[in-house]
Amino acid sequence: MQKVFLFIILFSALNAFSQNLKSCKSVDDVESLIEGDWKLKNDTKNVVYRFSISNHKGFIEVLPEMNLPPKAEKTTENEIIINDHENFIIVLKRGNYYIEIQSLYYQMTEKITVLNKINFVYGKGKSQHTFIRD
Repeated sequence: MQKVFLFIILFSALNAFSQNLKSCKSVDDVESLIEGDWKLKNDTKNVVYRFSISNHKGFIEVLPEMNLPPKAEKTTENEIIINDHENFIIVLKRGNYYIEIQSLYYQMTEKITVLNKINFVYGKGKSQHTFIRD
């Protein structure tokens, strides 16, 4: 019984240390670090993801980068512009911070693994998203 209890304590401690969140002691700290403009790392598209938060409810806006050369972004008057957006909240579960994202098409919860002024990573494996500050 003592071995099982020791294993649970050790596993919980390792799980908590698996997050690399710079100076985040509360959900408010995590929200303030996430808020702002981010780009997906190693992405070929020039897209900015603007994370904004009000009253612990977040909003992700997908924006084309504004400083592109004129020929890089070709649009016509007949094209329909789709406003891609998603809602999110930050939650604390069992000592770890998670981002819960909801859009018109899906809902997911992913663990935040890295968060600092430069990098923001959530998810694991194929669902991992790595952002860098824009």
